[in-house]
Amino acid sequence: MRLRGPTSLRGFTYLGVLFIVSLLALSAAAASAVWSVVQQRDKEVELVFAGRQFAAAIERYRARSDRLAEVPARVYPDSLDALLNDDRALLPMHHLRRLYIDPMTGEAQWGLIRLPGGGIVGVHSLSTRRPYPRTFVTPDFSTPATTAYRDWHFMAPSAQTLLP
Repeated sequence: MRLRGPTSLRGFTYLGVLFIVSLLALSAAAASAVWSVVQQRDKEVELVFAGRQFAAAIERYRARSDRLAEVPARVYPDSLDALLNDDRALLPMHHLRRLYIDPMTGEAQWGLIRLPGGGIVGVHSLSTRRPYPRTFVTPDFSTPATTAYRDWHFMAPSAQTLLP
């Protein structure tokens, strides 16, 4: 059997195909790295949203405590479930529709920030993963220089002066 063309071009097509395959593999690897960054940034935005929902619910719980008491007292919930169904009065109130899942860990378990008396004044993620360094996650949330997501604390505004 006789091959067409010069013998020096026999492997040229094979090398061309190998080059194209390796180029596709490199572009897929680059796209994968970019996709993981995009996913982590989306999770950061979800974390800020969920954390703010908890902080606002805790603040509403405390404000209701002030309205229920004859003498205003700063009463904070003992558990996150108290934010779902606040039955301290005749008309129950729902400060949260549901308990949010921590987007960084994928679980419903949150770190709780408590007062010395035991009331919950805020939440934080339990993730030890390091956030991407940048100045903001959402336009109105500045991320401090932190080493992990667990350092992002979401606290009720009225409680920020109560903790050291």
